[in-house]
Amino acid sequence: MTTRPQTPQTPSAPEAGFTLIELLVTIVIVALIGTLLTKAIVLGLGFTAGTEKRVAATGAAGALNRYFYGDVQSADRVTTQPACGVADVIVHLSRPGTDVVYAYDRPTGVLSRVQCAGAGVVTTPLGRFDPAASPRPVTLTCGAETSCTSPMEVSLTVQSDPAAPPTALTAVRRSSAS
Repeated sequence: MTTRPQTPQTPSAPEAGFTLIELLVTIVIVALIGTLLTKAIVLGLGFTAGTEKRVAATGAAGALNRYFYGDVQSADRVTTQPACGVADVIVHLSRPGTDVVYAYDRPTGVLSRVQCAGAGVVTTPLGRFDPAASPRPVTLTCGAETSCTSPMEVSLTVQSDPAAPPTALTAVRRSSAS
């Protein structure tokens, strides 16, 4: 029996697998992507929370806008006296048979419109303002008169964020009766 000398065989197909260098590069790239993705998610969540507050404040100003102008224009009398069972009144607008009160509840931060007439009392929440964000988020200015004794012009200023400019709504009364 004759034996042939064995010659080293060269593989016809490359070996499967990663080298150590390739594995280290892959781990570094995955770590970078994971870090950047985490930062993007945290930034996105922070942006969403800020946007929610701005949208809520804009919605409250829009709801206030929807009622305020008509209420002031039709008012025969403007005061800050309590009415409709509400003690913490920002402004009290009255016309024959109807009283409308805008009130801000500091503990809950809710701005409400309360209308009382012969049919009963209807309370409409206009929005929520964070009392911690601004010490006086809703303020009243009665034109040039600070006493609000039947002025012709009534301004209500709403500020949900001290860093943002306030929203001021100014309405002029049609009626001059007092």
